[in-house]
Amino acid sequence: MGLFKRKAKKKLEFTEYANYKGKDAKKRASLLTSFDRMEYMIVTDNSQETLFKICDTILAGKAVLANFDKLDARDANDMLAFISGVVYAKHGEVYKLDQKLFLFGRKEEYEDGSLYQYVEDTK
Repeated sequence: MGLFKRKAKKKLEFTEYANYKGKDAKKRASLLTSFDRMEYMIVTDNSQETLFKICDTILAGKAVLANFDKLDARDANDMLAFISGVVYAKHGEVYKLDQKLFLFGRKEEYEDGSLYQYVEDTK
């Protein structure tokens, strides 16, 4: 009487996000949002090493939340001008969150919306 026939069990297959080659491969490559990958830096000196470290982080694909409270206004403005140029070259955005607190990121970091949400939450 095959009234209650057993179904064949399906074998579950798990895909790796890193190896995903589907339609939205770039978006699914990482489970973390841009906000989760953001780096926070307290800038204490205006050395080229610090400046290049911030720029390299931005160019590597991470947003940077930089705090310039420890610098005087002139040194902070010099660094802001250079970093803003790097962000502009990558079609990114700069947000002033406080008197000396800035968020830098390329346009790719703002695509998931988590950084925009952070900016709105801090206002």
